[in-house]
Amino acid sequence: MEGFSSMLEAINNYITVPQWASLPTFQVVQQFKRLPDFLMFPIFLALVPQDHVTSASPEAPDREIIRAMNGFIAFAKEAQKRSQSSSDAVKYAHQNWVVHLSRAPNPWDDTLSHIFQAFWNRHLLSWLERQWCLKGLRSCLDILSEVQKLAKVITML
Repeated sequence: MEGFSSMLEAINNYITVPQWASLPTFQVVQQFKRLPDFLMFPIFLALVPQDHVTSASPEAPDREIIRAMNGFIAFAKEAQKRSQSSSDAVKYAHQNWVVHLSRAPNPWDDTLSHIFQAFWNRHLLSWLERQWCLKGLRSCLDILSEVQKLAKVITML
């Protein structure tokens, strides 16, 4: 339950920069933010990183809800399996890409700007899924906060 409280605090404190609010990754975060706690909890349980698995399991009174949650949990477990089977290099890249990006000289050259924009616009949602499964939502929000700050500074130069 402590992990759920921590996740709720992280999501409630997370702020999306308005210029990126239309990107799918940030729409997912905003939609998740708008969910009532009782709907967040089963999603939280389904997407808890494998090293934080708990034995708690919510009971739903309606069979359709149970089937829907089972479907979601199956999807989440498959995503976790894909994430866990990633190479150590891919796991490292998922966790540390912002650190390396922050060390690039300012202003960015056209090639780095193009690569960043392509990743940001096309692959950020995939990154969110994998990172969430590997390290949890708080890790995703921390990294997204840092990259938003970095991108904001870069666009000002």
